Amino acid sequence: MNDLTNNTKLFALFRVFFNCRFYYPIYLVMFLDFGLTISEFATLNLIWAIAIILLEVPSGALADHVGRKRLIILSSILMIGEISVLIFTPIGSPIVFWMFVINRILSGAAEAAASGADEALAYDSIPINNREAVWKKTMKRVMVMMSVGFVISSIIGALVYSTDFINSIASALNFETEFTKKQTVKFPLYLNFVSALIVFFIACKFEEDHKISMGGKIIAIKESFAGTLRAGQWILKSPAASCLILIGLFYDSIIRVFYTILSNIYRILLIPEWCWGLVGAVASIIGIGVVIICEKMATKLSPGINFGVVTILTFLGCIALSLAVPGWGVILLLPMFSAMRFLQYFLSHYLNKVTPSEQRATVLSFKGLSTNLAFGILTQVFGVLTARIYLSNKFNDAADPQLSAFKYSLEWWPYYFSVGVIILFGFIRLKYRKSITMLINQS
Repeated sequence: MNDLTNNTKLFALFRVFFNCRFYYPIYLVMFLDFGLTISEFATLNLIWAIAIILLEVPSGALADHVGRKRLIILSSILMIGEISVLIFTPIGSPIVFWMFVINRILSGAAEAAASGADEALAYDSIPINNREAVWKKTMKRVMVMMSVGFVISSIIGALVYSTDFINSIASALNFETEFTKKQTVKFPLYLNFVSALIVFFIACKFEEDHKISMGGKIIAIKESFAGTLRAGQWILKSPAASCLILIGLFYDSIIRVFYTILSNIYRILLIPEWCWGLVGAVASIIGIGVVIICEKMATKLSPGINFGVVTILTFLGCIALSLAVPGWGVILLLPMFSAMRFLQYFLSHYLNKVTPSEQRATVLSFKGLSTNLAFGILTQVFGVLTARIYLSNKFNDAADPQLSAFKYSLEWWPYYFSVGVIILFGFIRLKYRKSITMLINQS
């Protein structure tokens, strides 16, 4: 009998090293320094999203049938591959775009393989009689560790990317080498390659009591796709799961678009570029406190109240974006930063609670699929809206017409969110004649 008690600890470490990337603070700039254009950057992100959407659910179903550990190991191998491709990409070369295409496909495949499988494996490793209580503590540990990981990786990643910092360190150590931007642009990637190797080691340490049935792997793979359809049918027949996924895709899409456009928001708020990484680090530190609160709220308060808190925080964040007060207005972004932590915790807690074990990885993959799809659609809508405002010549007299059009687009966020909330919860109440609290508690 395998010892499954360490899986929850391994799950926390896996999430930290898989998600805390050293290049996140300079993500867009790194793409441009390799020689890509803004339009190519947008195309690459679209390729990444499509790769996740196409592979998300099949990978989750596959995990339920051939084993979650196998999918976790596969995701770590794909992560090593995606980082290796960028390390060997020659900066400024004509093949840069196609090397990044390979990187984005491998990255999307790695995300899809890990999504759902790691969480399902950890959750099912907990003894059923104490599962809910232990899972709350596990999610608390994961989110605290990830907050710390984001702080460390953001600060270190930005520092090793800076030629001034690297050369000052080299000078202090009496090295005569003068590093250039073409060299330091890959330093965060070298660090990420090391973390990818650590991810692979962690993945191999997971334990799973899973045996492939029905005559072997080929039949199991076929069954995976049948399992995908069954899980989809189960979600449609389960009011609690359906509502949780709807809530997740609506809130997650808004908050993730916020994270995507954050650098432009900093410009509107007149925040110096050297402060951007520090703002993210501070937000991650605050996130540690949020996680502690999440555990207590999940224990003592109802799902309706908890999602109500997420609603208020997200709405306040939308208000902050619409006002965009320069300078100290960055403080007003804290509710939106906090909203993501609350949403992730409550969604994981309640969706695991209402989902049967044999379909858990597949259902969690459906959640990932729906949130990525909603995020992609909302990103396109926001981009088209901003472009139309810019092309209307409404801000031709502004110092930066494109940034002014972007700022004007943000003014619509509170209205969009308010209408969306009314439609979402109005639909839940009219269709099921019950509150989200009653639906979850009766599952």
